[in-house]
Amino acid sequence: MSPPELGVKQFVAVVRSRWCRFMVFTTGSPRHYLFSQLDPHGCQTGLHFPVLKADLRRDIRRALAHGWGNASL
Repeated sequence: MSPPELGVKQFVAVVRSRWCRFMVFTTGSPRHYLFSQLDPHGCQTGLHFPVLKADLRRDIRRALAHGWGNASL
């Protein structure tokens, strides 16, 4: 059985970092989001990792809580 922070529940938004973009999903853990890296064409790369909500920058954390991202597909 996989940990709850790896279980995808719902798509939230797309966010961009300095070098790439990520699709963000809610998970089975209320403390985590699951980030899925996108390639330059907007396709998922297969790289997925859980991120603690508390570890996100405040502006990103608040935007994701309202279903907003900072990048488009």
